[in-house]
Amino acid sequence: MSRVLLLGVPRSGTTWAGRALGATDGTAYVNEPDGFREPLALQIMLKYGEHPYISSGEHAPDYERLWNSAFLGGLPSRTLRDKAARFIFERTPLDERREARSTGRVPLRLRIVQSLAQPFAPSPDARHVVVKSVQGCLSTNWILEHVDARVILIERNPFNVLSSWRDLGFVSEGREFDRIALLASQRWGVDRPPVGAPHLALQSFFYGVLSASLRESAMRHPEWIQTTHEYLCVESLERFALLAEQVGLEWGENASAFISDSDTEGTPFRTMRRSADQPERWRDRLSSEEVSTIRSVLETFPSGLLADIPE
Repeated sequence: MSRVLLLGVPRSGTTWAGRALGATDGTAYVNEPDGFREPLALQIMLKYGEHPYISSGEHAPDYERLWNSAFLGGLPSRTLRDKAARFIFERTPLDERREARSTGRVPLRLRIVQSLAQPFAPSPDARHVVVKSVQGCLSTNWILEHVDARVILIERNPFNVLSSWRDLGFVSEGREFDRIALLASQRWGVDRPPVGAPHLALQSFFYGVLSASLRESAMRHPEWIQTTHEYLCVESLERFALLAEQVGLEWGENASAFISDSDTEGTPFRTMRRSADQPERWRDRLSSEEVSTIRSVLETFPSGLLADIPE
């Protein structure tokens, strides 16, 4: 069995890549078991933050339970407790969930969800498992201490990522941002943007923390496979098939059909895109002032986040 962990920051092309690799023969695809749609992840986020930072060797049994069960195949357990947790969770307004995560004030129904949430169940017919995460950027070393998986790190031009974050309104100040800012200060001596800075500067700072953390982890793990969204957008069929082969997955007709079918116009939260249009989209979406804002923030981070990015 091949077990693959697909990592990247939000909006870096991980969903497209995950669905492509998840369409390989005999593969169970687990999309963001630690993400916003999963009841089990709620208690993780309330305890550790939306992007948990858990150090190597730290005792985190609830986080371990989430990841171990995800790599069994990531299916809902379908027990009465699981069904009840999902029923309540899915009927809790998104704003209420967001408020609980940002403030730590948890309403009764979400406390009930916490108490009922269950680990994932195995996928009995799967020969391989691909798990995709954009929330685990800060805890990759801990995750890999507890699960045996091949890692694929997907990066994307930061201007493309941040133009998407800008359009979708990602990142807000509050408990999560404060936690991320403290991490940046302690790890790299990088200060948060000053009061009154444009929202894009806050987004760029948040992106810098996640991306620099992934880069540092990749440097410590030369066995990881690193690729970029831009690279996969060209000759996609051939390059995805090679990527699948590198991690022991079985490329077949279903995976090829997914790549072909996804190469069309889409919307922000869908994976259908015209691949050839993707690499340079930021040039039409960002003003020169916005590009300067992003550069000024990312240049303060280590790990060469702007290396090989053209002017």
